[in-house]
This record gives sequence, structure tokens and C-alpha cells, in this order.
Amino acid sequence: MQLMENNYEQKLMQALPPHARDVADDLLNATSLKSLLSMLATNAPDKTLLSPKNVPGSLWLPILKATLLAKCTYFLPNERFTSEEILFLMKTACMSAGYPLGEYQLREIMALTKNDMPVFNHWLIQFTQRLQANKTTKA
Repeated sequence: MQLMENNYEQKLMQALPPHARDVADDLLNATSLKSLLSMLATNAPDKTLLSPKNVPGSLWLPILKATLLAKCTYFLPNERFTSEEILFLMKTACMSAGYPLGEYQLREIMALTKNDMPVFNHWLIQFTQRLQANKTTKA
């Protein structure tokens, strides 16, 4: 049985070639969400990470997006998250999955990911419920 804390969306990571998946695993385990977002913003392949595994720079963006989705969905919802933090995680995860909020409605994303990305789908449902609970407690 897999522990809930270790249950994160792996679909994008599994779609990577094995050597690129190794880089994504390394990033997931050793890099903060803030640093991953900074890497995405600069959009310049990190050759020090890619070269040892012979991964081409063209895989950098898919590696980052797979890692970001996994990292976001690794977080468990809790009452200490503010609504802003929840929305930030949801927006980041949706963008990473290829369904940016704004281009897609949350309802659409949930329908599109139900079978293809069940962990992400369940995570979205939980975070949406947490967001609604936050709104109820503020009212």
C-alpha cells in the first residue's frame, strides 16, 4: 500500500524517457517549489543537471512541468493553507498539467483528468473543497 504522503501525480514523469525521468526525480526530491518556479521562469536548460544523464535541452520544459505537477500534488490539503496559497498551488499544478486555469475552467480540468490523471483529479477535488471550506470559515 502506498502512503498518502507519497501519492503524487506521476503521469507526466512516466511519459519522460528514462534518463529524463531520472533528472525529474532528482529535481522532485532535492528542489523546492520556489526554485522550480524560478527555473521555469528563466526557461534556460540547466546543463549541469542534464549533461551527466545525457538529456537534451529540448526535454528541459517537459521535465520541469512533470516535476512541478508532482511537487504540487505532493502537498496535502490542510486548514493552515490560506485561500491564496491553495489557488497558487492549483494554478501551478493545472498549468504544469497542460490545463492552465483561465484557458480551462476547473470543472473542465476535472473532467479531462478523471481517467488520465486520477491522482491529480483527486487532488484538485480535495483542494477545491479546502478552498470552499476556507471561504465558509471567513464568512
